[in-house]
Amino acid sequence: MKKTNYRILLVGNPNAGKTTVFNSLAGMRCKVGNYSGVTVERKLGAFRMQDVTVEVEDLPGIYTLSASTAEERISRDAVAEGNFDLVVNVVDSSNFERNLFFTMQLAEMKVPMIIALNMTDELEKNGRYIDWKGLSAALGVPVIKCVGYSAQSAQRLKQFIIENIDACTLAHSPWAALESNILTEKMSLLAELLKSGLPENFSEAAEWMSVRVLENDPVVMGSLKEKTPHIFDAVKSVVADFEAAADEPPEMLVAAARYKIIDKVCMPFLKTRENKQVNVTRVLDSIFLNKYIGLPLFFALMYFVFEFVFALGDPLMNIMENGFATLSGWIAALWPEGEGEMAKAFVIDGIIGGVGAVFVFLPNIILLFLALSILEDSGYMARTAFLCDRVMKRFGLSGSSVIPMLIGFGCSVPAIIGTRTLKSKFERIATIMVIPLFSCGARFPVYVLLIPVFFPEHLRGAAMFAVYMTGILAALIVAKLLRMTALRGGESSFLIELPPYRLPRIRNVFEQVATRAGGFVKKAGTVILGMSIILWTLSTFPQKKEFSQDYDAAVAAVKADAALSTVAKTDAVAQLAAKKRGEEFDHTAMGRVGNFIEPAFRPLGFDGKIVSALLASLAAKEVFITQLGIIYGIGDNTEDDAPMLRQRLAVDYSPIQGMSILLFILLTAPCIATIGTTYTETKSAAIALGQFFGLGALAYAASLAFFQTASLFIHI
Repeated sequence: MKKTNYRILLVGNPNAGKTTVFNSLAGMRCKVGNYSGVTVERKLGAFRMQDVTVEVEDLPGIYTLSASTAEERISRDAVAEGNFDLVVNVVDSSNFERNLFFTMQLAEMKVPMIIALNMTDELEKNGRYIDWKGLSAALGVPVIKCVGYSAQSAQRLKQFIIENIDACTLAHSPWAALESNILTEKMSLLAELLKSGLPENFSEAAEWMSVRVLENDPVVMGSLKEKTPHIFDAVKSVVADFEAAADEPPEMLVAAARYKIIDKVCMPFLKTRENKQVNVTRVLDSIFLNKYIGLPLFFALMYFVFEFVFALGDPLMNIMENGFATLSGWIAALWPEGEGEMAKAFVIDGIIGGVGAVFVFLPNIILLFLALSILEDSGYMARTAFLCDRVMKRFGLSGSSVIPMLIGFGCSVPAIIGTRTLKSKFERIATIMVIPLFSCGARFPVYVLLIPVFFPEHLRGAAMFAVYMTGILAALIVAKLLRMTALRGGESSFLIELPPYRLPRIRNVFEQVATRAGGFVKKAGTVILGMSIILWTLSTFPQKKEFSQDYDAAVAAVKADAALSTVAKTDAVAQLAAKKRGEEFDHTAMGRVGNFIEPAFRPLGFDGKIVSALLASLAAKEVFITQLGIIYGIGDNTEDDAPMLRQRLAVDYSPIQGMSILLFILLTAPCIATIGTTYTETKSAAIALGQFFGLGALAYAASLAFFQTASLFIHI
């Protein structure tokens, strides 16, 4: 009886478009990128066709079954376990030869497999095509052309899977294509030896295992030593004889032989059309990867991104601010006079003032993610890792570290998880330690709040660029110090596939923006809302009943003073309001905690309000804004002359204090979630605590040095 439930594995090289194929097959929206390390864990989905349900497992990208990273081990083990009905091997047609190396290894294992030739549209744009029927006959496995993001292509692939899932032919032995030589002779000898010693149900794997033995695969060798000790010494003797007779290590000869098989069996089916077009990727790479202008172009592009975010984002943010102010006004007007004043303050100041203070930055967040998604989907972001490799080596890292660092501009948590792709343990730990210095999306709204307060409009893009560059420079310096001291040794190699340049696909870009912006909105509606309620309570109670002066009378006197101009009256009222808020806040629980700690931070130019906001931001960096919004009561906009948060900060803090605050937020310890991820990934409390206190100390020292030095030259 035919089965109705199947399980398939989706495998392939990084950048082969595997996750895009997965999204099309299973209807899920996983992150799609142009660099390795995007898929750091298994992902599951399913589709149904012709009364058959197919579970799809998307495995991490892998170059070879000789696993050396956590991702490669996940994929290797999933294939080796055999708990599947079919393997769908996604091959990037535009990197045909390189992708086929892994295909040869799958063919050696005799797993039921189909090959999905992805990105054939891009290959054909460059005047080339693959004779997929000839390739299928040569390899002995079903082959289909596909375009990962195309709905029609996805339907054809689903149908192809259903047709082959029960009756998929096994691949021809790749090694049969080679003429007899010392390598094939030793493989045959090892295969016979393994057949004689392996249990009968494993004897079919003898040929594949003989290749893995010659490649000195630690898993296979360890298994042989444990389960077949009676033939282990004989196996090692054959390998030793081969090493003595060969000019190169056996694993190098095996790799070279695989490429020889690929050249002989597969490459003849890669054809070139007579009207071949200019290779756009090669032309663009001659510019963007130029050793003289490549990095300057990258920095110029990043500067343009920040200018774009401020130029377009500020007007949209002002609309959001006015919207929340109008909402507060409506609630205040509709609220019955004299009834439930505390509940009214909670809704307006606690919820709208807390969550709204963060929500107004959503347009800037969307624009930043839009710009980065376009660069990512175009194929440019993968090239930044290649560009930066030479620079990174000077700081004890490699281009491989750039990939998780770039992810860190979105969020430090997946960035730290992304370090699993690094082969060197010491490089991985050093990268984890400095990832928080690459400003995450949570810090971005804080910068968007503070920079316009302390910088004129024409310098805001430059200031944001300077903040990000300062973080990158600090990260490289800290990484260098770590690699020179506690984390010496363990050089890491760097290998990355550079995808072809392509016009960003609107669907991909908007899916990425929606996913990232949706995460921000979800966080604002859960974590930040919860923190707003807690912080409002701590920042409101106990309430102060008696003040140092009668502020209402003082405000009335200012407004009645005919000698003062309108601007002077507004400034005077704002100063009185700030003074009253300061007294009110100092009396609350949060104010008392902030004031208790304040003496330690006073040399940095911070007061109790800033200290309390920094403490609150340990939960999530955006909560820094939430706490200030609550302290300043920006949700309470019932007075005509009530200024917004930026204006109130401009009254209370000087530009030097503002820059000191910016520097501290840039360099200080990350949120609790990041510290928890560091512990989970390293299994070391010492490393996690070292990251927390080390970055905190770095931020304190840098802000102290800046503020005290600047104060010598500029009077506050």
